[in-house]
Amino acid sequence: MAAPAAAPITEGRTASSAMIWSALAIVYVVWGSTYLGIRVVVEAEMPPMLSMAARFLVAGTLLALILGLKSGWRRLRITRREAFGAAVVGLLLLAFGNGAVAIAEQTVPSGLAALLVAATPL
Repeated sequence: MAAPAAAPITEGRTASSAMIWSALAIVYVVWGSTYLGIRVVVEAEMPPMLSMAARFLVAGTLLALILGLKSGWRRLRITRREAFGAAVVGLLLLAFGNGAVAIAEQTVPSGLAALLVAATPL
């Protein structure tokens, strides 16, 4: 049985190859600009860990606000176990993910930091 030519988006519609490549290009540009943004913040003399904490706080607040307004505030309810899991992952991501990159970008160019992070799965 042959695989479909394009990924399904919604019932009756499929994504074209151009749409898929465009989405991938946008992800690369936006995700790659993260390291340039970190560099700008670090050069502005804001402490690296504080700047990453502020970034995640603003992003989380915006996402919660959008979800609450669009789908209702009850969608934001989570159990204690879910909150604990999210807190652990968030702390690890902040401290060992972007936090460590922010500390490193005090001495390493942002392009090199982005390249090293991108090569991590290899």
